[in-house]
Amino acid sequence: MGFLDELVGSLGSGNGQGNQLGQLQAIWNWVQEQGGIEVLLQKFQQGGFGEVLGSWIGTGGNQQVGGGEIQSAFGQEELQSLADKLGTDVNGASGTLASLLPQLIDKMSPQGQLDEQSLHNNQLDLGSMVDDLFKR
Repeated sequence: MGFLDELVGSLGSGNGQGNQLGQLQAIWNWVQEQGGIEVLLQKFQQGGFGEVLGSWIGTGGNQQVGGGEIQSAFGQEELQSLADKLGTDVNGASGTLASLLPQLIDKMSPQGQLDEQSLHNNQLDLGSMVDDLFKR
């Protein structure tokens, strides 16, 4: 079962999570189109946000990022692609990504580093990650 399948299965339905689930699905599909999480993180770091990214991966608190910073890190065309998936404009897509990406990266790096082997093999405990994301 792939990342998205496990993510959807662990969220289930109800309690107003459908919209966030849809957003998370759209973001995950977009991440895969960009070349995967590693490529996305490289772009973010190359955009000058390495310290912020490090806070998401590390074990401390996550630094916040704004939609403008997301727009600086990624190209207009890339964000328009995400906006199309989310049914919004580039500003809306940037805000959604700014809201969910730190949480997603944080949950993918519970020991303070991304486990790339597990990431590539879809062996992350996605059920727990999603439960944490949605405080279930």
